[in-house]
Amino acid sequence: MNKSFITILLFIICLNGISQSDYIANYDFNSANDDWTTYNREDVVTKTADGKYTIQYKKDGSSWSHNREFYVNPNADYEINVAVAQTAGKTTKAHGFVFAREDKDNSYAFCIAANGNVTILKTANGKVANILEWTLCSAVKPSPQTNVLSIKKTANRWTFYVNNVEVHTMETQKAFGFYYGYYITGEITIEYDYFQIKQKARTINLIENSELFGERENLGTNVNSNYTEKSPVITADEQTIYYVRDEHPENIGEKKNDDIWVSSLNASSNSWSLAKNVGSPWNSKGNNYIISMSADNTVALLGNKYDSTGNTVGKGVSISYKTASGWTKPKEMKIKNYYNYNIYSESCLSPEGDVLLVTCERDQTFGEKDIYFCTLLADSTWSEPKNIGNVANSFADEVGPFLAADGVTMYFSSAGHPGYGKNDIFMSRRLDDTWTKWSEPKNLGPKVNTAKWDAYYTVPASGKNAYLVSSTTGAKTDIYRIKQPESAKPLPLVLVKGIVYNSETKKTMAAEITYSELGSDKILGHAKSDPTTGMFNLSLPKGKKYSFNATHPGFASVHYNYDATDLGEYKEEKIDLYLTPIKKGVSIVMNNLFFTANKFDLLPTSYPELDKLYKLLLDNPTVTIEIGGHTSINTSGEKFNKELSTNRAAEVKNYIISKGIDKKRITSKGYGYSKPIYKTNEEAEQAKNRRVEFTILTE
Repeated sequence: MNKSFITILLFIICLNGISQSDYIANYDFNSANDDWTTYNREDVVTKTADGKYTIQYKKDGSSWSHNREFYVNPNADYEINVAVAQTAGKTTKAHGFVFAREDKDNSYAFCIAANGNVTILKTANGKVANILEWTLCSAVKPSPQTNVLSIKKTANRWTFYVNNVEVHTMETQKAFGFYYGYYITGEITIEYDYFQIKQKARTINLIENSELFGERENLGTNVNSNYTEKSPVITADEQTIYYVRDEHPENIGEKKNDDIWVSSLNASSNSWSLAKNVGSPWNSKGNNYIISMSADNTVALLGNKYDSTGNTVGKGVSISYKTASGWTKPKEMKIKNYYNYNIYSESCLSPEGDVLLVTCERDQTFGEKDIYFCTLLADSTWSEPKNIGNVANSFADEVGPFLAADGVTMYFSSAGHPGYGKNDIFMSRRLDDTWTKWSEPKNLGPKVNTAKWDAYYTVPASGKNAYLVSSTTGAKTDIYRIKQPESAKPLPLVLVKGIVYNSETKKTMAAEITYSELGSDKILGHAKSDPTTGMFNLSLPKGKKYSFNATHPGFASVHYNYDATDLGEYKEEKIDLYLTPIKKGVSIVMNNLFFTANKFDLLPTSYPELDKLYKLLLDNPTVTIEIGGHTSINTSGEKFNKELSTNRAAEVKNYIISKGIDKKRITSKGYGYSKPIYKTNEEAEQAKNRRVEFTILTE
């Protein structure tokens, strides 16, 4: 078949509705699009010249395949056309192409021989079988004439053609992988005239205002080096970035395998500190990488399992906690019935810490690696991975899921959704609490995605910037920052930043912090204050009124609430928490008590706060308390206010007694407005005078 005929044929095809964008691969070896690797070895020589791709194979008694990865959707119709001619060698030797190949042990091949025979081969787990035995076919042209080999996949059938003559049809079989390319056996020379894979192009589901992304900004030489940087993890407050360096001279281990590094942001200069190797216990002689960091910066997820000596010993996920003396030795996270057919895996922990997203290839997988989720169980193990569904997951490979601080917005990389390159970055939002319903993924657009492999997108709580890896030249990758438009940001949330103090000594301290919806005792998330600095972060997504409290053994817990119901945009709030030691004479305000206006009826939203006081008395059986009721300065009269505060204090006392606490341990008293905290007429301050507090009488 000559080139002019091919040109006419392609023109006719275009007129029939197949555009150039429908070509997944289209090589005519006449232009710059020929980027197949060339070889000049003892066993094989390849070259491109005069519109031909020539392979001279010199090793008799064996086969050779030269293939590349093309993401053909095995669930949709497609067509493969390859024009090939044998120009030298024995006429009994096979030549053609491989398709749906994973590796040398799992592949399909469609071949002819110049003596007029045709065959279809399947190799599964290293065992070769003939789908179609060598069969004489009159459609095969003798060498050195060109033959066109074709496969058309329609619905659930494969139909094979030689020079437009059907030679075999069958039900489709499972695609092993996404490699397609050339296949020859024995000492022969083959010329390929063209190589085409066609599949109807799908429309890119582009995120709104993708043009409003900023320009990629390289993080500079303090973060990036002459070595490969990858897998960035940015903290919720965007002050610290952890990432992986490959083969750096300062990496631990003889082979300088992957190690975890860290750099901090200088807020005043907006520059990053010189990165440092984090050392042990995270880094060891093997490959080490970080997966995610909790919003409070005290819990880290690391890749692989670690043995008793601190070295990595195989696939898995490990967890490490920050203590006053440093990070704990990583401990394996036990996942029920965990297995992964793929050699790679990535994970991400939800902001609440109770759901783990993990990529793996399992029996329920739709493509290669899919995104699965596991939930935290009562015994601190994790449930068996469950697929999040085929809206987010595709027929191909999903990589590096990252769940934003809102707990709803997920960024991930995929080769199976329509995009601009091999792997593009997408965004999808969780639609309910089942973790199996997600919005249609949106491509982040050409300012984020390139013709190359793009992945590992990580976003701080604000969503203002995103961090990702990209390759500009060769295989080396650097870390970049890019400003996000509103359409790409997580849902609005408030990042509560503060410090936990001992109210008596004013020294910082460690504390456990939990948050719930106001009026509910169901804990939505956990955080810990830094054991050295007392600093903590809490991410509270829009849409709820929250109550959060800090606890530490020997201290009365402190409670605050925050209304994020109508939050319109990302906010940061500075709220310090003061924990009070449980000792005689200490008085503690109960912040989250609610009564009917001007009455002493407790509202149900008060119960979680009251239950915390009950637990304090339960855990400290020698403590006795007085419940004191107080009102604001108002015009209702001293008698009214005294009675109101007395009755409110008595209601609190009665609730605690009803839970089982001995009534001898609790007294109650109303003070009216005789003990105001504030004496001005400002309503905000008078609101704080309207309170119920308890005072410890005996320890």
